[in-house]
Amino acid sequence: MKHEFVPYFIQCITNMHVGSGDANYGVVDKLVQRDPVTNYPTIHPSSLKGALREHFEQQPGWEKGSDNINTIFGKKANGGSDSETGEYKFLGADLVTLPVRCNFQQFVMALNSTQADLLNQKAKLLVSKKIFENIDAATKLFFKANEPGYDVFAEDIKITSKVVHQKVSKANSCLISFDEKYASFTDEDFKTITKNLPVIARNYIEDGTSENLWYEEIVPHQSVFLTFIAETATLKSEFENILNDTIVQIGGNATIGYGLCKFHKVTF
Repeated sequence: MKHEFVPYFIQCITNMHVGSGDANYGVVDKLVQRDPVTNYPTIHPSSLKGALREHFEQQPGWEKGSDNINTIFGKKANGGSDSETGEYKFLGADLVTLPVRCNFQQFVMALNSTQADLLNQKAKLLVSKKIFENIDAATKLFFKANEPGYDVFAEDIKITSKVVHQKVSKANSCLISFDEKYASFTDEDFKTITKNLPVIARNYIEDGTSENLWYEEIVPHQSVFLTFIAETATLKSEFENILNDTIVQIGGNATIGYGLCKFHKVTF
């Protein structure tokens, strides 16, 4: 069975919380999943596969237990674990960029050259192509026109250099968010940005009375991840059409609109 790895950008349309199951015994009760090496936000393979399986089971002809579902994702045993492995393989999703509030415009997409290099290394191994280019190692604002004549800050990080906009992706996709307005950040600044994610207070109310208050870390909307799915010729066009044309819910809190994501297939 021949597999072909296909890269996809995952764009967060709404805030997302894919929980790690861990707490830091501090202010934040529920933390997001993070890469064990970089400590950047991530989506683990099991979480991504589970979300996609649930999404596809809602599509006509892809109902739970159908041949299409079992072929792609595997057949589940009564206990819940896969009794038969599906043909497709699902890798975790790595962070590409996330929005940072800025006094030049509402926000800029934060990029980091070291992270881009890591993603390029993975892409070269899996699809023999690089995805990113022209991402500076320094903290710089990239603009298309009308260079700001004042000090620019992204949160509390001062951007001391401003240069003319360059295209940062060698690949083709419908995703243009980090090509339109972005800034590169040093490793230290990017580490700070990704560590200090937004925290939202959540409250459970019963009969008008607050029963429980907790704080939840989120990945903000507009953030972008990159994943690779190893596909076969079986149901390839059907799978890709559904993935490209629909909105997928990933993570918890679906009832309040968290985790709505758009997949963008990457081509070269």
